[in-house]
Amino acid sequence: MEKVFETLIKEFSGMPFASPFSFRKNTTIGIGGEAPLALYPENAERLAAVVGALRDKGIGYVVLGRGSNVLVSDAGYRGVVVHTSRVNAVRTRGTVLTAECGAGLEKVLAVAKRNGLGGISFLCGIPASIGGAAFMNAGIRSGYIGEKILSVDVLTGGEFRTLAAKDCDFAYKHTRFMEEESVLLSVKLRLEKSAPAAIEAEYASAKAARSVLPKGRSMGCVFKNPAGESAGALLERAGMKGETCGGAAVAEEHANFIINRGGATSADVACLIERMKNAVFSETGIELAEEIRRIGDF
Repeated sequence: MEKVFETLIKEFSGMPFASPFSFRKNTTIGIGGEAPLALYPENAERLAAVVGALRDKGIGYVVLGRGSNVLVSDAGYRGVVVHTSRVNAVRTRGTVLTAECGAGLEKVLAVAKRNGLGGISFLCGIPASIGGAAFMNAGIRSGYIGEKILSVDVLTGGEFRTLAAKDCDFAYKHTRFMEEESVLLSVKLRLEKSAPAAIEAEYASAKAARSVLPKGRSMGCVFKNPAGESAGALLERAGMKGETCGGAAVAEEHANFIINRGGATSADVACLIERMKNAVFSETGIELAEEIRRIGDF
C-alpha cells in the first residue's frame, strides 16, 4: 500500500477500511476492478472530515453508496472510495423525514411506513441509497424524489451548505450535484400523513409494477428517456433485445437494461452501450444519453 494511504488509515484510526476495495463485490452489476483503499465513516460529520482530508491532500476520491447506477472500469479506480453504508441514520418529526446519505431507500420507506408517512411508494424496489437517489433525482414516471425534497445538506468546496429544493435544479434524472463537486450529507423529505393500510396498498402496487423488470445483476436503466419517447421502446424497435457482447446482454424483458450473465467486464458493457446508441441513432436519428455514472478510465 502506498504511504499516503497508510497515512490516511492512521489519521482516521478506528474507522473501518478495506484495502484493496473490490467494485465487483460492491456494485449491483458486479463489474469493475479495485481501488487501493475504501473508508467507511460512521456519520455525516465523519464523512465530511474524510472528504476534507482527501481534498487537502489532493487525493482523488469517489463517494459510493449502493453502487446501483455505476459502471466501473476493469482497471478500477486509483483514488479512495468513501463508502456511505454506515452513514444511514433516519428520523422523523411530524411529516418531515430526515435521512443521512447512506440510508438505503428500503430503510427510508420502512421508517416512513412505521410513522404513518406515505407519498413515496414510487421509490419501492429501487436499490439505491437516498444520497444516490437525490444526486440523480431518481424515480419513475409517477414520481421523482426531487418532488418530495425540502432541503439537502451538502459539502461543496469544503463548505457546509443547506440547499432548499428550489436551489437543487431538480429535473428529469438531473440535478446541480451532477455538474459540481458536491457531497450530499443528508436529505429532508416532506411526506404525507396516511393510514397504514393505504401505505401498504401503495407499496404493494409499486412492487408489483417493478416485478416485471429484468432479474439478474444490472445497473438499472442504462439510458434516459428522450423527450416524448421511451428509451426501452426505441432500443426494442432497433432490435437490441437479447444482443450480447462477451458476458453482457441486453435484457429480453426490457431493452434498457444490461445484464451481467456471469463474468462480464466493463469493456463488454461499454461495447454493448455503443452498439445500443448506434442502433437507435441509425433507426431513428435520436441520440441516447446515458443515465449511468462511469468510474475510472474507459
